[in-house]
Amino acid sequence: MLEVKLSPNRVLYVEDNKIQLGESRYTGLVEIKRDGLYIDRRLVVFRRALKCPVKIGGVYLCGGPRELPRFFYREAFVEGLGEELRVSELYATTALNEGNCLAEYLYALVKGGPHLWDIYYGKSPRAPRRCRDIINIQISRGERQKKVFKPPTFSKETAALLGLVKFSEAIELIEKNWLGFAIALRYGVYSALKWRLNYNRDSWLLLFGLYSALDPVVLPGGVAIDLGILRATPYLVVRLMGRWLVAMNVAGLYLSVGNINMMTDGGRKRDIYASCEDVKCVVGNFLFNICKEISCGIVRTWDFEFKSLVKCKDYGSPFFAIEPCQ
Repeated sequence: MLEVKLSPNRVLYVEDNKIQLGESRYTGLVEIKRDGLYIDRRLVVFRRALKCPVKIGGVYLCGGPRELPRFFYREAFVEGLGEELRVSELYATTALNEGNCLAEYLYALVKGGPHLWDIYYGKSPRAPRRCRDIINIQISRGERQKKVFKPPTFSKETAALLGLVKFSEAIELIEKNWLGFAIALRYGVYSALKWRLNYNRDSWLLLFGLYSALDPVVLPGGVAIDLGILRATPYLVVRLMGRWLVAMNVAGLYLSVGNINMMTDGGRKRDIYASCEDVKCVVGNFLFNICKEISCGIVRTWDFEFKSLVKCKDYGSPFFAIEPCQ
């Protein structure tokens, strides 16, 4: 059984044959798949609703005190890490609502904290009262050109997760567990993606580690992102600042696409509109893992890029992207 804390005083119970919130329950075969939590082959949907935060088909689960739920769910998709990321998100949701400040740090990056949007638009950010010391790290990184910031003293593990220690010190903390995994990704040891660890309460650090690898820094006018992780995986789709980022390795060249200003190595394409469902995304007229036959288009895969008449077929690649000719 998995207990998912959707808010400080409301728990969703996930068992093999039912999902329950308060007195509301839905029975059936429960499965965690690469794209979400399912019961009776129906996708479980989490909602930011005070009364009924869980929806299954046309059925709503309601119960517990009326608190605004905060959760991580279907935020990131990486080749080879489907079910693992979904489980990690459920544990991360519990960590967030239990007051874990590292989870608050992650939540601000994924959903877009008000202080980060202030930096993005060149305003003066104010750290929230909750987890002020850790959130100030995000603010200081975005304002590093304006003022000198001396971080408070954290434990060695927390400092390593935040990238505040030297590589020689961090490497001593990398062991084959979830803490070691997250630290490894933060410091560019991407071989950790091949580890297969048992699920436990620390599994939420898988999600934290993935975003740590991207190392997003919100700056005035954009978000700086490290795409080094594409050396170890062909693509990733992540929610960042409440918007979508699609990054791919096209024959050794990095390309990032999204509806947020990106500061990265390699090519960048930005459009006002972006929508993703699992690993299928539409960003303006850029299609990721969605085929559309057109008379002239640019097709990109893990192995090659070409410009020609586009026919829908199996490209034998972990991903494909199609963009109309200019």
